[in-house]
Amino acid sequence: MVGPELTEATEKLLSDKGIQFKVTVDDVQKKIIEKEKAPTATTSFLSKQNLTNLDPLLASFFSKRSKDEIYTSRNRAKYRFGEYHSYEEMITWMEEIQRQYPKIAKVFTLGSSVEGRAIKGIKLGSPIESSTKRAVWIDGGIHAREWAAIHTALYFIEQLVANYQVDPQITAYLDNLNFYITPVANPDGFEYSRSDVTPQTRFWRKNRGGITCTKDRWHRERCCGGIDLNRNFDFHFGETGSSNDVCSDIYQGASAFSEPESRAIRDKLFSAELWGKVDAFITLHTYSQMWIHPYNHERRSFPADIDDLQEVGRRGVDAIEAMYGTKFRFGTGADILYPSSGGSDDWAKAKANIKYVYLLELRPGEEQWDGFLLDRKQLIPTGRETWEGVKAVFDAVLKKARLSAPPPTTPRPTTSRPTTTTPKLTTPRFTTAQVVTLVTRPAIRSRIQNNNNGNSNLRSTLHERFNRLRQQQLKARREYETRMAQQREYERQQKIQQQIQQQSQFVSMSNACFDRSRWCEAWIQSSPGICISSTIYMQKDCARSCRFCV
Repeated sequence: MVGPELTEATEKLLSDKGIQFKVTVDDVQKKIIEKEKAPTATTSFLSKQNLTNLDPLLASFFSKRSKDEIYTSRNRAKYRFGEYHSYEEMITWMEEIQRQYPKIAKVFTLGSSVEGRAIKGIKLGSPIESSTKRAVWIDGGIHAREWAAIHTALYFIEQLVANYQVDPQITAYLDNLNFYITPVANPDGFEYSRSDVTPQTRFWRKNRGGITCTKDRWHRERCCGGIDLNRNFDFHFGETGSSNDVCSDIYQGASAFSEPESRAIRDKLFSAELWGKVDAFITLHTYSQMWIHPYNHERRSFPADIDDLQEVGRRGVDAIEAMYGTKFRFGTGADILYPSSGGSDDWAKAKANIKYVYLLELRPGEEQWDGFLLDRKQLIPTGRETWEGVKAVFDAVLKKARLSAPPPTTPRPTTSRPTTTTPKLTTPRFTTAQVVTLVTRPAIRSRIQNNNNGNSNLRSTLHERFNRLRQQQLKARREYETRMAQQREYERQQKIQQQIQQQSQFVSMSNACFDRSRWCEAWIQSSPGICISSTIYMQKDCARSCRFCV
């Protein structure tokens, strides 16, 4: 891509060197304005016209497409889907959902961006206070220019909220699972990409980390900045498919988790609220129409449960195609696209121990040169087909949660996974044949013969036996639970002591004890156990504050 002042010179240079070339987009900035400007009265011309004079097949197509462009919702919190909006408008909408639906929705803050913006998401589940259910994580917008991925994440929120207690499938999702959806994981980059229609700004990919100015080989000053957040995670960091050149679009950063945005995702998933409870991690990107599963750092590299990942992922791909015929390629990013290391999806699988991890590259296909500029009319269809696909993942998580749950004791099934295994204590159940055997024993027969109220006495005797047995069982359960609680407390104290010893060794080996991050105290206040659950990271970033962990 070259500026207009260099177009003729570039074409002449290529021609003089005998290099064949093809102009794919005549004017990129013009295309940005055409595709993303505010809609006019003529935008939906066909949807407003009488289509009776068209060929019936064409009329059917345009009618279906126009219906897809017009979206009506039961949601009391209104949002104009099929349009591009600012980050502030998105946050306002999520907060309105929280006000309108306080029993199933709660806005949360992961952390702050480089420029100080709050990185916000929304938790959806019924009841919203429950933190014991299995969970699904969804994020979008980790790359600033991928606006359609952000719109799709918002569309997922809409479907869960608007159809709860209307659609039995979605009602089951929210009753049994918790959803944590962060539509814009890179708010600084996203807002910067909206700030101008010039291609250099609109196609910004990274966050807005520090700007570095250097001299190139012709002694011209070149200023670069920003880190590719999807190369900044601690899994094969700095290897294939990332760069240590600050001017590169895939610059990995100085170290893993050097950026507050990637740390915010890490700390939320490592928090006491979510650790060990998340069964699905879905990160939305554009574009190429690919459904990607781990691992992506090298070709032919798979996790141990690859069969499960492929089974569920292929169901998702089939569901997407069934909606509009959109075809997705399926596999690891290294095998069907290119190797890349330090990605959030690989990290989620390898380090956060999440079962179903997928990166979705949405519309359009990889053959498009202007794929980041998705027409507004494709936003809702993109959301619809992707929603059908990800429901295959939700179904797998729901099934897994139900299989791992204890027998329900209330009308609504519980999906909490117990942290300890307790003996199964059951009350004896007697069949009809067993009862007959009991009442025909000589001792009981004589008692019946000598007492006009024999049946009553028998019931009293059995009832008394049952009560004694139940009391014994309850006593055994209480004793067992007391021992387990004591054991857990002992293990907790041991971990704290080990951590204190490790921190003492760490501090003694350092010339000084200091915090590398200014967020340390906030992390510890929000999750006092983070020094234990994230020992390595906290020792590096929060050497001083970790001494105050509870």
